Amino acid sequence: MNELKYETPTFEVPHRYGMPVINLYFYVGLISAILLRSIIIADHYSAFWGKAIWYIGVVGYLWFFTHRYHIAKRRFVVVKNLDLLEKVRNRQKLSDKDLEGLEYLLCSLSVSKERANYLIISVLSIVAIVVSLSLDLGILKL
Repeated sequence: MNELKYETPTFEVPHRYGMPVINLYFYVGLISAILLRSIIIADHYSAFWGKAIWYIGVVGYLWFFTHRYHIAKRRFVVVKNLDLLEKVRNRQKLSDKDLEGLEYLLCSLSVSKERANYLIISVLSIVAIVVSLSLDLGILKL
């Protein structure tokens, strides 16, 4: 993991993304979650639509989770480059750059919609399981 630590005095703390970008990725993730969980219904009507929805949902998830990886990597690099964890553990005085890094991390975490996304994905998964079981057991007919 040392390859992500850049030992330069000119390390720049990244700027957080604006709300339009945050909302875009939230909705990409949400729509992908809905699509992937609706495959079970689409398959009852048409194998073509089941496959089409699967591809669109997976491409959306790929886009969404690539973005989430990028965010996690940016946060990790800030913590590592500024040695923030060690400084906080040792109760060291923080420089202005350290405080800027902490502000970035806290802002990034506070505006993130990942908590809502995880909740929605969990609820949609439960609904998909119930619908799938109902269809498989003949309780629900489409």
